[in-house]
Amino acid sequence: MRLGIIVYLIAGALGALVGIDYGQQNSKAVLLAPGSPFEIILTDEGKRKDVSGVFARIQGDELERVYGNAMGSLCTRFPQQCITKVKSLVGASAGSMAAGEAATSGFFKLVEDKNRLGGIKFDMGLGNESYNFALEEVLAMQLNQFKKRALRDLEHNSEAQAVADDVALSVPPFASQSARRAYLDALQLADFSNILGLVDEGTAVALNYVSNRKLEKRDLNDKKEYHLVYDMGAGSTKATLFSFTPFSNGTLLVDVESAGYDSGFGGDLLTQSIYSIIIEKLLAKFGVSHADEVPVKTKARILEAAEKAKTILSVNSDYHVSLENIYNDQDFKATITREEFEEINSDLMERITKPIYNAISNSDSVKDIGDIKSVILAGGSTRVPFVQSHIISLVGTEKISKNVNADESCAFGTTLRGLKLKTYIERSKGIKLIDRSINNFEINYDGKEFLVFPKGSVTNNITRIDLGKVPKTAVIDLYENGKLFKTIEVEDLKKASSLDCPSKTNKKLVATFSLDNNKIFDLKNLEVACDTSSTEGSDASQETAKAEEGKTNETNSSESSKPKARKPKAVSLSMKDSYPELAPLSKDTKTKFSKKLNYLEKRDRQRDELEKIKNVLEGKYYNIRGYIEDNEDAIIRELSEKELDEIKEYISNGIEWLEFDSDKSSYDHFVEKVKEVDEKKKYLENLFEMNSVDLSFQGIEKLQKDGGTIAMRIQDYLLKFGGEINELRKKFEAEGFNFEKENERTNQQVLRGGNDRLLSLEKNLAEYKDKLAKVTALVSNPKSFDKMVKRDVYEVYKEVTDKIVELLADLALIEGVQKSRLVALNEKFDQLMERKVKKQQREKAKKSKEAEKSSLKEKAAKTASAESSSETKTTSENEETHSEKEKDGSNETETSSSKSTETSVDHDEL
Repeated sequence: MRLGIIVYLIAGALGALVGIDYGQQNSKAVLLAPGSPFEIILTDEGKRKDVSGVFARIQGDELERVYGNAMGSLCTRFPQQCITKVKSLVGASAGSMAAGEAATSGFFKLVEDKNRLGGIKFDMGLGNESYNFALEEVLAMQLNQFKKRALRDLEHNSEAQAVADDVALSVPPFASQSARRAYLDALQLADFSNILGLVDEGTAVALNYVSNRKLEKRDLNDKKEYHLVYDMGAGSTKATLFSFTPFSNGTLLVDVESAGYDSGFGGDLLTQSIYSIIIEKLLAKFGVSHADEVPVKTKARILEAAEKAKTILSVNSDYHVSLENIYNDQDFKATITREEFEEINSDLMERITKPIYNAISNSDSVKDIGDIKSVILAGGSTRVPFVQSHIISLVGTEKISKNVNADESCAFGTTLRGLKLKTYIERSKGIKLIDRSINNFEINYDGKEFLVFPKGSVTNNITRIDLGKVPKTAVIDLYENGKLFKTIEVEDLKKASSLDCPSKTNKKLVATFSLDNNKIFDLKNLEVACDTSSTEGSDASQETAKAEEGKTNETNSSESSKPKARKPKAVSLSMKDSYPELAPLSKDTKTKFSKKLNYLEKRDRQRDELEKIKNVLEGKYYNIRGYIEDNEDAIIRELSEKELDEIKEYISNGIEWLEFDSDKSSYDHFVEKVKEVDEKKKYLENLFEMNSVDLSFQGIEKLQKDGGTIAMRIQDYLLKFGGEINELRKKFEAEGFNFEKENERTNQQVLRGGNDRLLSLEKNLAEYKDKLAKVTALVSNPKSFDKMVKRDVYEVYKEVTDKIVELLADLALIEGVQKSRLVALNEKFDQLMERKVKKQQREKAKKSKEAEKSSLKEKAAKTASAESSSETKTTSENEETHSEKEKDGSNETETSSSKSTETSVDHDEL
């Protein structure tokens, strides 16, 4: 399947999803889960499709239910207790034409549900009204089988959890609103907690067709092409026209354009035509004047033969009917030819192609059959030769597509659509669906009609309608193609007074309608809101005021900053629903039905478990009987004939009780019986073994010697285990590691149940030594040994050898655990050593760095000291030079002074 890997990955992240194609005659289901990418859910018999039906009968005080193919011949033997082909009744009321036709053509009895308007119930003649089932209950029983089978498959899938709560279900495109609600109720009763949605059958096939297309890069050309799905099932015929556009960016757009259908023309009508041929021949042979004189069981067998004849005539030119003891203990044989079959259906031929013409006439895009690129055939009845020939004569052989499996395409497409509804992942590449309604949805309010969603509207849509001023009372009628299906009465219009609207503003009634992905049309919300349109005349004055405000912005700045008034919140109103023909299940009714179905399911499980334990017990009775027959010569050596006869009689009585008197026995009683038979078998096996082992004095003496050796060996092993652990402890402690801490962690990770087995080994060893002491006591006194009964010796032998087996099993397990433990501890030691070495290296590097840094500091200090000393010396020399200069200067001054003095003297003297 195209995009399979991506889908598989998504499924892996989200868990299991079940897609169901529920048919009038047969049903299929697909499981999508990690490890199960789009796999057909097989029946318990291993078949890919199952009969749509349930059989019920009273067994003892309990109701027994049988489903699908497992019903076998039960429906021909007990036709009134077999409910099949009820798809045409989904959404139909007790007084509808569909119910009337089912009552006359079917073998079950329909009664009206006294507690629900228009509800249908099936009276299966079980003598108890609590076993009269509503249509939704019958559907739920069958749909739940697919969930149980999905869970069965998931239990064997190691990659997925055993949870199957997500479901998508295919429905006819013409399914009414009441039918769609009935399907959803049935899925809920079937214990699916997450109903992803209902998928129109034609849409599902279209999705499967596109997902199977292998497109090359050149095919992504942005060109729209039109295809038509022709689906002829057992109960109806549908034609779905869709467009397919492969965009260059990888998006594959599927747009459902229109549909045409004939809800009463299908394979069942063709089967009925063969039925009428056979019954006419039967009446003629046995001289019966009217078909009403034929017993119901005989009619059921003839209908079964007619179904086989239709299938055979699709391949062969004739079919030979042979029914033994069919009427008054007489046999009946007849031949039905294809010519007879086609001739009796000649007036139906135009109904084969009418849905195709209707789909084209309902489309705004396609006006002629030549605009359609291919016709995709789906549904088992498209295999009927004259059906295929009529389609081919209309569209041509070259347009018949072979891209899908006619039987399973709808189931695969439904699952693919369910995945999309679950994930809502939008990607640039992949399939994108535009689903549309094929019906008009209208309302009537206050004598006015409103077309809310016209034909062709995209689903998953919401629209609001202004219903005008708030009245004193309000009633809204909902219509589908002009047919009333629901009336809504508004209960609390007085709430409107609580809404505070601005002055000069009227209050109005606003309704919100939805058309969801299930194509269910409903009123989602009704509210009272303020009608702002009544004050629209003030807009111009508001604009003028704003302009004037702009001129005087500076003087009115404080006014312009005032916040705007909040819009009043609308007031929601409560509503009361009523229905003209068929009311959906109420919450209380669904709870009641759910409890009833859960109880029956619980009883079914208990009955299955009881049947399994009965089969186990029966097998054990015959097994022990066969064991005695095969080993009687050896057993008789240790048993008296009387003892052996008693055991044989016990087995015979058990088999007889199981066959005739066990019906009212409890499950626990059967468990006790199984335990008894096991003990008898074990007793006989021990007797047989007594003749094959050496119970002589020498043999027991050898057992005592070997037993002691085994005990010593086990003790040595325990000491070895302890020594290995002590060596590791020393190794850890020598390096300063916490051994106890690491040992505890290792025990939790590796040992798991090993500690328990170690304790068990020590306990068993102590018990073994006690048993071995008995053997030692036996061989210590040969005279006493010779007087012992062989069985007593064997009992001691058996105790010791059984205990040896237990000890060796414990030892083998502990040896393996010990190896794993030692490996884990040594690996941990290596890790710790590696960390220690790295830590030491880091510390060493750190110290080296610090030493280097200290050395650099010392060098810097020395350099600085040297520079300081040099500067001091230079300064000293400079000072000395400066001092000498000063001295020279001083001398010069003195000389000058002397000269000056002389001069001054001379001057004085002058």
